[in-house]
Amino acid sequence: MRAFRPFIIFLALPFIFSCSQKKERKADTIFYGGDILTMEDLHPTAEAVAVLGGKIIFIGKKEEALHYKTATTEVIDLQGKTLLPGFIDPHTHIIPTALTLKGFQLDPFTYKTGGEVLTALKEKVKEGPVLAFRYDPSLMKEPIDLNFKTLNSISQTTPILVINTSGHIAYGNDAAFRAANITSATRNPQGASFERDKNNNLTGVAFELPAVALLLESFLQMKKLDFETLTKDAISYYARQGYTTLTDLALGLPMPTPLESLEILRKVAHDKEAPVRIQGYLIYPLLQKFAALEKRNDPSFKVLGIKIWADGSLQGHTGALTEPYTDLPKSRGTLNYPAQTLTEMVKQVHEKGIQIAIHANGDAAIQNSLNAFEQALHSFPATDPRFRVEHATILDRAAFIKMKNVKATPSFTVLHIYNWGEVLKDKILGEERANDIDPARSAKELGLKFSINEDSLSEIGPLFLIQVVVTRQMRDGQVLAPDETISVNEALKAMTIYPAWQSFRDKEIGSIATGKYADFVILAKNPKKVNPTEIGSITVVETWLEGRRVLQGTSH
Repeated sequence: MRAFRPFIIFLALPFIFSCSQKKERKADTIFYGGDILTMEDLHPTAEAVAVLGGKIIFIGKKEEALHYKTATTEVIDLQGKTLLPGFIDPHTHIIPTALTLKGFQLDPFTYKTGGEVLTALKEKVKEGPVLAFRYDPSLMKEPIDLNFKTLNSISQTTPILVINTSGHIAYGNDAAFRAANITSATRNPQGASFERDKNNNLTGVAFELPAVALLLESFLQMKKLDFETLTKDAISYYARQGYTTLTDLALGLPMPTPLESLEILRKVAHDKEAPVRIQGYLIYPLLQKFAALEKRNDPSFKVLGIKIWADGSLQGHTGALTEPYTDLPKSRGTLNYPAQTLTEMVKQVHEKGIQIAIHANGDAAIQNSLNAFEQALHSFPATDPRFRVEHATILDRAAFIKMKNVKATPSFTVLHIYNWGEVLKDKILGEERANDIDPARSAKELGLKFSINEDSLSEIGPLFLIQVVVTRQMRDGQVLAPDETISVNEALKAMTIYPAWQSFRDKEIGSIATGKYADFVILAKNPKKVNPTEIGSITVVETWLEGRRVLQGTSH
């Protein structure tokens, strides 16, 4: 009898295998009944998706998906709604967004003149120290220079600090500078400056993040804010708009201190009810802490690389251009670092095998950044560095070709088109250069993967960003450089699989594929089936993170 055992076992194998397969064919959740857009080129759509343990286990026909149904499976009929991979924010600033959402906002579409701004500040100062956000003279009808003179006229004893929409400029009164212990004898931080008059006296204006941060840090200490609660509220705001992964492009800002801000973000990301995962790039001054922080990486919170700022903002005239600003013919903006200094910084980071993201708006800053990448690759060859150029606002075909050659990838802040397109075209840059703003189709035609972002600038959300890059409509309804429009499908990729690839996480997130995290956004309508000018009005119905319904959405 013993001689027959191998044969019997052989005959039984199909049955055993079948039983084990049936045992495995179970799902926590099954979705069907609507449009499912996977963002996978080979299988762009599906009838159904099955999820188990927070990951996607099946994509395909509804009939086959239902084989995974058990007594405990939640079966969700989409009822004609659309399921997409969760949106990935490729460039944001989470704690600054938290402060802005809860803070006093000098929105230029609400406070349209300098007089209205001063009146609002006079009322606000009655409550104590004033911290205001989103001041943007470039979009105001009758702007006013905020500085010691104008802000001291409101109060010389109560600190007033106003942050420009770009985040690259801050304006304060004497009391705000005193609170930060900044005097005429204070040296400019590297890559930043405090504006001074011809007698070397401070004027009340700070340029670039290191200088802005010195003012802001003391202010936040005065306010005694609950940063953890603010941050939790902010990430819920992101999730309601369909974001499931947030990429912070300035980890380590002093909010309230560099290391505290990192721990706050890590803590909220690790909360069992967290609606998003968080990843990001550490600011360059904290480079020496990168290795220790990277060791603590996990799927919920990751430090990905290092961030450097090469210039400022175009609307603030601090973006570095090769030719002068149209409305300031004596100015080409400001490079935060000489070309050689930037190159040495990039080499220092790249040598360690760390990914680099450089903020570069103007064509001169972009040129310096690409040159730095090129020299870093020459000194320390790498097959796939995925250098990032953040904003990449003004660049021509030659720059794109070099970007491809140095293996870099852009992330476009497309609100430059919608919010600032008109003023950039008619006043700041002129029409010819304005047509080179965020040239997404040119990037696509050269085979570059790119992402789109709003850089924490507004409460507009990902769907409206998709609408903007597809239509290139400005706030006044005109179309800026129609030859640079892209398809809805390409725009959706720029909010999902492309930013996943930019952060080396395309094997985990960014598309609906077996083995990836079950990160989803459910939309009331299919963005591909509505008029492109209506995409931004589509309602976000639900957001799912790792197979868990985290939040009902909101309309925009």
